[in-house]
Amino acid sequence: MKIRNRRIYAGGLLVIIVLTLFTITKFHEETSDPKPKAVEVSASYPIMDKDWAVNYHVKKQRIYFENIISRFSFQGGLTKTPGNKDGYIAVFVNNKWKMNANQSMFILKNMNPGKHQITLQLKKKDGSDYGLKKNIVVQVR
Repeated sequence: MKIRNRRIYAGGLLVIIVLTLFTITKFHEETSDPKPKAVEVSASYPIMDKDWAVNYHVKKQRIYFENIISRFSFQGGLTKTPGNKDGYIAVFVNNKWKMNANQSMFILKNMNPGKHQITLQLKKKDGSDYGLKKNIVVQVR
């Protein structure tokens, strides 16, 4: 089985497990206690490393990226809900700025053959840093 297929299978399996656990938890909460519970929401809850998953695939001289970031919007539509953040991803190739990604999926094109270090930094709309970054090493053939 190819590595890409394993990643897709593992990612799909993880989604199914999470959704199943969420459904079981919600069903248990609804049936076990008829009283509504107060939920505390903090607007300052930061986005953490575990909230950000990056999938990527190298094909010829292109690198395809998919970013899954909880409570984050590239369009800014979710910021009215407490705890949600918005912004963009600054993309660096070999420590040099390459582009700003304003979508969760993007492509780096015309990559030279060889090994490259890709750094993704989560940024606020004003350009300040959320303090999160992902470092990925890829081999372009």
